[in-house]
Amino acid sequence: MSWVDRLAQAAGEHPLGLDLDWAEIESRLGTALPADYKEFCEAFGTGEFCDFLTVYASAGGAESELADSQEANRRIVEQHPVALDLYLPHGLQQPGSQGGLLQWGVSVQGDEFAWIADNSAPPESWPVFARDDAGKRQRFDMSMSEFVYRLLADESFEGFAGFGATGEDPWFTRYP
Repeated sequence: MSWVDRLAQAAGEHPLGLDLDWAEIESRLGTALPADYKEFCEAFGTGEFCDFLTVYASAGGAESELADSQEANRRIVEQHPVALDLYLPHGLQQPGSQGGLLQWGVSVQGDEFAWIADNSAPPESWPVFARDDAGKRQRFDMSMSEFVYRLLADESFEGFAGFGATGEDPWFTRYP
């Protein structure tokens, strides 16, 4: 069973089977994406877990909150180069670059979640990078969907930024 399947089961969700234009989305980002993220987007679409965590996803086609967010981050860095400090020591993933941070989610508290993208390695090997609203940074050597599952449904997981599984089943609220 994949981590996406485990997450869907824990949240009481049935995979949607959305059709996404991955070629267009990856072209906008300038990099391939992990297969588990693609599986997540096709299964869940857009929404929020437990009134807390949003994974930048898609409602179908070439729409992509992930690409929109990354393009916005790039514009901010272009206009305000000091903002690059937020991405140290990895940098911000840019088309044609070796890699850098590629943000895939955010919490209502301002915590940010990203991959440490490395275009010389398969996207499935990219670790998760988490930064809380106070600037604490932590690396997790697991896929995005495993991280989300463990954060929301695994009470033995240490969690991040004071948030972790509570023993209650996680839930997902779809965005229209």
